[in-house]
Amino acid sequence: MTSLPVGGALGLALLLTLFAVATTVTNINGEWSPWSNMATPCTKSCGGGVNLKVRSCTNPSPQGSGQLCLKMDLVSRADKEWKSFDCNTQSCWGLVWGNWGNCSVHCGKGVRTRYSMCGTDVCNGTMAKSQSEPCNDWNKTACPSPCEDMTCPQFGVCQDKSTVQEPIAICVCTMGYEMNPDKTSCIRPPPTTPTPRPIPTLAPEQKVVATVISKSASTLIIIMVSITLGLFLFLRVFTTDRVIQMNMEIALLLAHILLILPGNVNKIPVACTVISILVHFFFTACFMFMLLEALHMYSLVAYVVKKDGMFSKAQNVLVGWGMAAFVVLVCMAFQLDNYGGDYHCWLRMDTPLVYGHFIPIIIIIILTFALIEAAGAVSYKPLTGMDRTQLLSAKISQRTNLIIMPLVFSHWMVGMLSEYEQNLPLYGTFSILNGVTGVAVFLLHSSNNQQVREKLRGCYRSMCKGSAVSR
Repeated sequence: MTSLPVGGALGLALLLTLFAVATTVTNINGEWSPWSNMATPCTKSCGGGVNLKVRSCTNPSPQGSGQLCLKMDLVSRADKEWKSFDCNTQSCWGLVWGNWGNCSVHCGKGVRTRYSMCGTDVCNGTMAKSQSEPCNDWNKTACPSPCEDMTCPQFGVCQDKSTVQEPIAICVCTMGYEMNPDKTSCIRPPPTTPTPRPIPTLAPEQKVVATVISKSASTLIIIMVSITLGLFLFLRVFTTDRVIQMNMEIALLLAHILLILPGNVNKIPVACTVISILVHFFFTACFMFMLLEALHMYSLVAYVVKKDGMFSKAQNVLVGWGMAAFVVLVCMAFQLDNYGGDYHCWLRMDTPLVYGHFIPIIIIIILTFALIEAAGAVSYKPLTGMDRTQLLSAKISQRTNLIIMPLVFSHWMVGMLSEYEQNLPLYGTFSILNGVTGVAVFLLHSSNNQQVREKLRGCYRSMCKGSAVSR
């Protein structure tokens, strides 16, 4: 066997080495290079055009069995790819603006405008572009008042409220008028709703004392008036003047009976309303019968009639109760909802109903005093056949009415105020006035009736004789 030359052996070894290296090369996929800095010319010089840039699959290039780069569509592969980019996006209008024009309003706020001419590419319209902004040409010292050009509605005047920055003029209504929501006219304001009056309260122990005082006072006057009525019924005195007084006493008695009803009745709205109406009715009737008594007295003292007064017994009763009912019905027609209160059942003095209570009674009192004054003002010519007994009773009644009416009016007023104000001292005053009024009614009504005086005098004589016989 022949051996290879040394040179041949070395060459064969080199070839085997190169083959072994070639068979061990790694497979590498290709990757894209960055987009090229160079690009194709822009399709437009302004207004937004496009140009193209390229990238190659050389970062790194594919090796061995490696793949070409994946294109942007994520489907196909290539060794290079083109992409469009925006260019020359600036406006085709020139960027150099002219000076601002004058403000559109003199001495006020307006707008001002400036223009830019067309650039290098195709431009539309008037070959110029405008730009506007607010402006203020106001100068408080040099400019006239804005009120000079402003017209206000009737009953309105202009007021200049301008500042350094802007002219301001407003229309203000006068003479109690107010501007309507549209700022177009001055109107009368609607009546304001008064703030509800807070309900006055007493401490629990004071409330107990007030209740005892007020009910005791009413009980006292009920007792004294009942004694007066019982006395005249027992003596069977039913003259015209006595019938008038009797109805006055009945009205006063019924009013106070209502006032001693349980205090929790004010929690029943309907019952409280009925009580308030009846109290109003009975007190009005009480004053009305005092007016009829004064009229009866005047007709005798002034010698208008010889006896029994101007009206019969039935007429006096009808007029007294009828006029009181008329006053109350008128008040109910307009102010029914205001009868009764949240915490008492007398008079709500914060409502218009107070006028329905006070005005008729004050008119009645004025007329009563006018009749009393007229009866004693001058000397009248006596009538032939005058009933001297009734004349004497009328003259006494003339004086007793001057005492009883102020007492009734005072305790009526103080009673209403004490309930309305929930005032303990007023309750005490009410109690005292009730006692004085009850005693005054008993004594004065008993003493001013001639028949009562005679019967009491006869009873006294009989008692005296009886005591003398027993001795």
